Amino acid sequence: MQLYKPTVVSDDEVNAVINKPGKQLMFLTADWCGDCKAIKPFVEEIKELATSEGAGWVDADRDANIEVAKAQGLRGIPAFVLFEDGKQVDHIGNGERLSPKQVKDWVKDHVLAA
Repeated sequence: MQLYKPTVVSDDEVNAVINKPGKQLMFLTADWCGDCKAIKPFVEEIKELATSEGAGWVDADRDANIEVAKAQGLRGIPAFVLFEDGKQVDHIGNGERLSPKQVKDWVKDHVLAA
């Protein structure tokens, strides 16, 4: 199984995506994070599910995008964070190991729900 390779972007680029109209999903991760590595084989699938109905997606690195993480009150990774019209409305993950099913169910209930 191949690990998802997040795209490294600047804080400005992350903020530009999360501030777009509609639903945007941010995957917050770090290369050194063991729990992040455990979910990475499934992130492409999760991304495709989330974006299938028109939600946007952006990767954020806990170290490279520390100011975004702090501004959003995010301390634990991995985290999947839902924004709607520029406001954080929900997230899953606070430093615990997430199963692919947990994240997919959360996406279905929060990102894809009307």
